[in-house]
Amino acid sequence: MGFLEKLKLNNEFPIIFIGSGITKRYFKNAPTWDELLQKLWKEAELKETYYSRYDEISQDCDSDFEIYTRIANELERKFDKSFYEGKIKIGKLTPEIAHDEKKSPFRYRIAEIYSGLELRDNINDELTLFQQMLQKAKIIVTTNYDGFIEKQFDNKIKVKVGNNGLFEKSSNINELYKIHGSSSSPNSIVITSSDYQKLDRTSAIVNAKILSQLTESPILFLGYSLTDENIRSLLKDLSDNMPFSIEDAAGRIGVVNYEKGLNNINEVMHEDFGVHYTKISTDNYIDIYKKVAKIDQGISPNEIAKYQDAFRQIIDTKGKEGQLKHVFTSFVDLNKLPETLKNKNLVVAFGDNRYLYKYPDYVDYIKSYFLEKDGMPIEIAIKFIMKQPTTSTLPVSRYLSQLGKGVTLSNQEKDKINKRLGNFGSIGDLKIGFVSNKYNNILKKMDFNNPQELFNNEIKYYLKLEYFAAHIGDFSQETAFNLIKYILENEKDSLINDTVCRKLFMAYSLKYEKIFNKL
Repeated sequence: MGFLEKLKLNNEFPIIFIGSGITKRYFKNAPTWDELLQKLWKEAELKETYYSRYDEISQDCDSDFEIYTRIANELERKFDKSFYEGKIKIGKLTPEIAHDEKKSPFRYRIAEIYSGLELRDNINDELTLFQQMLQKAKIIVTTNYDGFIEKQFDNKIKVKVGNNGLFEKSSNINELYKIHGSSSSPNSIVITSSDYQKLDRTSAIVNAKILSQLTESPILFLGYSLTDENIRSLLKDLSDNMPFSIEDAAGRIGVVNYEKGLNNINEVMHEDFGVHYTKISTDNYIDIYKKVAKIDQGISPNEIAKYQDAFRQIIDTKGKEGQLKHVFTSFVDLNKLPETLKNKNLVVAFGDNRYLYKYPDYVDYIKSYFLEKDGMPIEIAIKFIMKQPTTSTLPVSRYLSQLGKGVTLSNQEKDKINKRLGNFGSIGDLKIGFVSNKYNNILKKMDFNNPQELFNNEIKYYLKLEYFAAHIGDFSQETAFNLIKYILENEKDSLINDTVCRKLFMAYSLKYEKIFNKL
C-alpha cells in the first residue's frame, strides 16, 4: 500500500513541511534563491558582478547552499551600506527609521519582494484543494518567507516565527512554524551563513519536536528538492533516532518530488542517511491534495485547537478559584468564554451539538427555561421532563412548542405528557396555599415591581410568593417575569427548589405561555 493510501486509511492528521517549490508553483514572480541574490546584488550597484563573485566563492564550497549563504552574508553588509548612503530606496523605510528601530534594510527589502508576489492565472481549482489539504494538517512547518500559507486559513492559524516560536506555549496542533522567518517580521528572515550558524542551535529543537510526534503523525514534504539542506538535516536526525522498521518508516515519511509534466503519481521506497521514506514523483498535485483532504476525524485540527484554548482558559480561570468541578457549556459558546467564564458553570462538549454530561437537576432546567435565550437542547429537556412525575409542577410549554424540529416522541412519551397536561389545566390546579386576611391586605399594597426591596421586607418570602402566584393575573407579564428572573439570578438553589417557587414558575407558564390540551 502506498504512502498516500495509507495516510487516508489510517485517518491521521499529518505534519506538513512546505518549501519554496510551493511558492514557485503558485506565484509568477517568485524568485529562486539565486535569482533573489542576483536582484539584490544589482540593486546594491556593486562594482564586481554577481557572477564573478559567485565563481570566486564556489571554488572552496561544497554545495550551492554554502555558496548562497556566504554570498548573502557578504551582500548584506554591502547592501546596507548602499542604503545608508542613499543609493537604494526601500518603500517607506528611511535611514533614520532603520537606525532608530534597528531594522535590517537588506531583510526589509527581501520582505518587500515576498510581500509583492503575484499569483499565477488559472490556478483557482488547485488552490481550493491546496487549502482543503492544509485544513487537515496537524501542524505546518515552512522555510518560506511569504504569507501565503496563513492566508489559506484566513489568518486563523497560530503562526510562530523563527526561534521565538519554538519556546512559546504550544498546543502542537493547528500551528504554523515559519522557522526561517517571515516577510511580516523582516528582521526574522534567515538567509546568511551567520543566520544559519545561529539556526543550527535550534534546528535540533525543531527536529526533536517532529520526532516526538512521528509515532502519531506522518510527515509529508511539499515543495522541497531531495537535495534540500532542510530535508537532509531532518532525515539525518531521523536516522539517528528512528524507532521504526524500514517499511514503517517509509509509510510515515513522504517526500513529494516535482517532476514536470508527470500526471501519474509514482511512489517508490527511497533511502537517504539511513532513513527509508516514500518518494512521490508527480506534477499532479491536485490528486495529492484530494487524498490528504479525505482524512476525516469528525472535527478539524482548527476546531480541536479552539477546544484546547478553551480548556486552557477554563483551567487558568476556574482552576485558580478551585471551581474546576463546576463547569457547563457547548462549543458554540466558547468564543464568549473570556467574558462569561467567571460567572458561569460549564461543561465543554465536543462538536456543534450540545449534550449534558452532568444530567440536569430541577434548578438547571428551570434556569435554562426562563433565562437562556435558546434554552438547553430540546433532546435533553424532553428526557428530563419524561423522568419527572406527571403531578410535578414543571413548566413544559416552551419545549413542547419546539417538537418537530428533529425530535419526535414515542406514543408512550406522548401519553405521559398528555397526562401531565391534564393535571394542570388552570392555575386553580396548583392548589396554592391560602394567605390570611392579616397579610392579604398588606400584600395588596406591596410593590412587586421591585423584587430586591420585596425580598428585603420582613414578611416571609413564601407568603409574598404564594400571594403573587395566586393573583398573577392582576400583574403584567413583565412584572411576573422580572420577579422570576430576580429569584433565579439572585436566590439560593434551596429557595428555587421550594414548593412555593415551583408553583410560581408553573403559574407563569399557565398564564402567559401557549396552552397545550393534548399532543
